[in-house]
Amino acid sequence: MRRPRAYSPSVRRRRLASELRKLREAEAMTGAVAAKTLGWQHSKITRIERADQGINGPDLQRLLDLYEVEDPAVREGLTQLAKDAKYRGWWTDYRDVFGPGALPDFEAEANLIQTFEAQAVPGLLETPAYIEAAFRGGAAHSADVVERHIEARLERQRILEGVHPTRLQAIIDEGTLRRMVGGPDVMAEQLQHLINMATRHNVDIRVLPFVAGAHAGMLGSFLILHFPDPLDPSLAFTESVASSLFVEEPHQLERCTDVYGNLLGSALPPSQSVDFIEQVKAEIPT
Repeated sequence: MRRPRAYSPSVRRRRLASELRKLREAEAMTGAVAAKTLGWQHSKITRIERADQGINGPDLQRLLDLYEVEDPAVREGLTQLAKDAKYRGWWTDYRDVFGPGALPDFEAEANLIQTFEAQAVPGLLETPAYIEAAFRGGAAHSADVVERHIEARLERQRILEGVHPTRLQAIIDEGTLRRMVGGPDVMAEQLQHLINMATRHNVDIRVLPFVAGAHAGMLGSFLILHFPDPLDPSLAFTESVASSLFVEEPHQLERCTDVYGNLLGSALPPSQSVDFIEQVKAEIPT
């Protein structure tokens, strides 16, 4: 049975935070004044408007009364957003794998994901054998830990399935295709999987070849998530050995978008990319 498409509580919380901030500003009221009027700490208003925390029903109604929101439809809509922000998605069962602020939380509601990968195949396009080999990466892990990471990654990939799947545009550096992760058999299977996935209407795979020379993405991999509702601004995500970071500030997001556009201009078009992957696969020693 196909799992119904989930929605993201974090996206809903961001939207609610934005709407509450707009309502407060429309009343020409500072956060400090709003908090004092309600008998709250100023930090509570700040955390709510930054989407660092949710808001319960009674507190939300007090805020809406303070901001003189009388339209029943508006109040009902914001109340539903607050309820949706408490939703627990499948990824909460894999907190040990994804950690806090899980990327799948936002992926669940994105309608377009643009990713650039310089070192590894994008997680949404990996085969189980590749996931295992990449996760081990020279380190010793118990079989159950490895299996849990594989399960979590495969669950992430399900957003590319269904009636209205997420669109994925992936730019993959040539070095990723030639790195022999897991050995010839694993890599041949992975490359064939990329070729197969590229035939899907919602998957666009581009190869960034070595001959492209220096490019804007040499500082590392990243992805940009776009959402269907105009009230939900796009955000970018980067990850390193020590940490992961969501990028939401407009000027930073604009920089990520510019870099991605540069990479698109340097990458091979889809049909040539598939031919390139097939060529690399054919060169794998048997």
